[in-house]
Amino acid sequence: MKNGARGRPQAPSGTKPFTVTIAGTERFDGEAPYTWVVEAADMRSAVNKALAYHALSQDQRLCDLEVDPLHTFEGVPPENCAYHWNDIRPELPQLRRDSAGKQPRK
Repeated sequence: MKNGARGRPQAPSGTKPFTVTIAGTERFDGEAPYTWVVEAADMRSAVNKALAYHALSQDQRLCDLEVDPLHTFEGVPPENCAYHWNDIRPELPQLRRDSAGKQPRK
């Protein structure tokens, strides 16, 4: 990812930012859901990326996760939003490079 004006990451060609909110098993303990910002070509790809990242980073099963459609949208959250969100756009390309560098199993 290249840095654009003011040091903000530029989206790879053909992608745009999406905000995806996911509630995992923490919802049963009264915790708030996680909100992720990802780069993707469309909403379906964005949700899939966020679900996979959430499941792996929080050590949860996909079947235990729920996407909150009221807090999932194209773009980044507004500056004055009343919740914390996680920008994982810079992390996902690194994960892709790391997994691509692994040797195939024999």
